Amino acid sequence: MLEEIIEIFCKIKAKLGKVTREDMKKEGLREEDIDSAIREGLLIEKYNGLEITSKGEKKLLNHRESFLHNSIIHEAEDAVDENLVMHWIAQHGITEIDEFYERLKALPYRIEELTLLAELPEGVEGEVVLIVGGGGVIMRLCSLGITPGTRLKVLRKAPIGGPLEVEVRGTKIAIGRSIASKILMKSL
Repeated sequence: MLEEIIEIFCKIKAKLGKVTREDMKKEGLREEDIDSAIREGLLIEKYNGLEITSKGEKKLLNHRESFLHNSIIHEAEDAVDENLVMHWIAQHGITEIDEFYERLKALPYRIEELTLLAELPEGVEGEVVLIVGGGGVIMRLCSLGITPGTRLKVLRKAPIGGPLEVEVRGTKIAIGRSIASKILMKSL
């Protein structure tokens, strides 16, 4: 529950810039939920609003990293036994790990609202939120106009793990399923 409270806080913060108790209650949280996050040292009240603490940021990042890895990328496979930082580098090609963590921390949506491009159904439009890959993958996608904040629509999906045809910035392009499995999306 504490992770959900922090996710809601961050979503509001990204949208409004400032978060109040009333904003949190509008999202369905109770006064007791907010007080619990404050007691745990995850949020503090400051200048008639709420702010996240360094402890709260750490809990948020741990939650997002774990959810992204175990529930989205590896779809509930057993958790990684090795150091997760080393796993991101060795298995997922992420060499700029600090930058990756900063992008993960700055997501404007709750991690639970996101899915991989490869999982979006045909005809669905979405916003690119995060690319989970190394510099080469990110540069290749950027050269195609696929960057965080970009809207794209899945036009067709080839059967049996084949490529996806997507429309991005008015252009139709094909993306291999493995690359589409590195693009985290918010369906619209």
